[in-house]
Amino acid sequence: MKNLERILSALKELTLEGAKLVEEGQKPDMKLGNFAPLYESWYSKALVAVSQICPQRLPEFREAYRQEKRKEVTFDTYTVSDFLIGLTVSRGGVPTFNTTNAFAMKLLRQVGIVHAAEELAKSVLFDIRGMLRAELLDSDLSAAKELLRAKQLRASGMICGVILETHLRSCCDAHGVNISKKDPGIGDLNDLLRAAALYDVPMWRLIQRLADIRNLCGHRKERDPSPDEVGDLVSGTEKVIKEVG
Repeated sequence: MKNLERILSALKELTLEGAKLVEEGQKPDMKLGNFAPLYESWYSKALVAVSQICPQRLPEFREAYRQEKRKEVTFDTYTVSDFLIGLTVSRGGVPTFNTTNAFAMKLLRQVGIVHAAEELAKSVLFDIRGMLRAELLDSDLSAAKELLRAKQLRASGMICGVILETHLRSCCDAHGVNISKKDPGIGDLNDLLRAAALYDVPMWRLIQRLADIRNLCGHRKERDPSPDEVGDLVSGTEKVIKEVG
């Protein structure tokens, strides 16, 4: 997971660096001798990233840099490598097109491909996080069920409370629900998600009841929870995980 996050951060930096190169390359006082090494360094890093994350865009990325097979040099076929060697095209001493604009269009295309790789990486990272979270919650829920069978009611209920709070918090994150309270509990998260219309009143009431049972399990000064109550907490937590996302 940390490696994926580092890759995502590196891709974001590549996108920003590429956008700066587009601006730099179009400046009237730009010195090609200084610009070329910066671009070549960026291109080498971006090429590896594109080949690893979205290889289907690799030919397009490379062609923006250099076209091996072309009949003539036009605005459409002009590449970044042409710009780096100062290639111009003219007829009768008059330029046939603006090479700086042609170069900028090709570099923008490359930056767009890197940005697409960044978005793809975000999607993959989100999917992996979701799968890992689901596996962890399933594992914890199995532990809660085992404790319930062993009559360890309070322990079972406390685990369910952690599962429920974790799941509701992840739902808030996924749907952009702002959590202003520093240490929100199940009830707080439930109210926020209900206010955001992510589920109906019956689900809100169910989660409130589950929160009450969880509190009963965690406060020893109150009466002991009954096996039926903890059983409802376990089954209710499983229901929420499956139906609220």
